Amino acid sequence: METWKDVVGYESLYEVSDHGQIRSVKTGRLKKFTNDRQKRRPFVGLWRNNKIRVIYPHKAVLEAFIGPRPQGMEACHNNGDSFDNRLENLRWDTPRNNQLDRIKHGTSNRGERCAAAKLTEAQVRAILADTRLQRIIAAEYGVLQNTISRIKSGKRWGHIA
Repeated sequence: METWKDVVGYESLYEVSDHGQIRSVKTGRLKKFTNDRQKRRPFVGLWRNNKIRVIYPHKAVLEAFIGPRPQGMEACHNNGDSFDNRLENLRWDTPRNNQLDRIKHGTSNRGERCAAAKLTEAQVRAILADTRLQRIIAAEYGVLQNTISRIKSGKRWGHIA
């Protein structure tokens, strides 16, 4: 059975369910989510006082059913699916634990998954094994010597062993 509570800050205007749905109190119609392409998660625009504001359903569910966000905490998805906004899949947790979840679920954008990455994992492994001068390696791969230094010291690409 789906349980509904007022969206915090939008009392008597919108309600959120423990299944992650948001509806208008006036019409009873469900709000359709839009996908945030950059952050890869759904959002919805809610109106109040002739102004629209972006609301993320995972935050709305947690605020309505668990309580306000504790200082320094983030909304975390237990199964790594940012589109699964059921109450049982959500929790408040630290940014560090949220990042560890991303790594565990394979949704982290580190390494080759990062849009700004200029090297592949195979190239990084070759760089780590290379004993030549860093400036020579850097010239070969078309990156700065500082990049090679950071790879060798584990400050960059540290997850590659």
